[in-house]
Amino acid sequence: MRSSLFFLVVFLVFSQTSKAQSVSYYPFASELAISSNPTQAAWAEVRIQMNSATSAVTTEFGPMLTVKKTKTTAFYIGGGANIGWMSNVINNSSLLKGYYGSAGFRAFPFEKLPQVGLNFEFTPYTDSNVQTGLLRAWIGLSYHFGKNNLKN
Repeated sequence: MRSSLFFLVVFLVFSQTSKAQSVSYYPFASELAISSNPTQAAWAEVRIQMNSATSAVTTEFGPMLTVKKTKTTAFYIGGGANIGWMSNVINNSSLLKGYYGSAGFRAFPFEKLPQVGLNFEFTPYTDSNVQTGLLRAWIGLSYHFGKNNLKN
């Protein structure tokens, strides 16, 4: 219960302090992502795994940097930490589950729907002991609330 309440407070503060948000869904990985403003030079993202049992819910937090922008696409890099909210309570394990890096792009190719975007990302992941790893590749859809700053 505490973990859920903490996450809700963090989400509400995050949503209120950023000038524009973006919500993304990666259907093949079943991840929901909430970003501060991915069209800016520096931004942050929170990712929630949607297909987990309550005891295995994980969330990823990470800063991102936009390295190049074109008229319709933002290329970015970043990374962060994977936090297991409930599994540490049930299994008496560590809250920190692992680390990840990110390299990808967000394209806004639809002229009549400028807030709708397509995301693609490579996300190498390692456990907290840096002993095992995965190379994840995600493709998804996003919706950018507010003004899309790529057009400037």
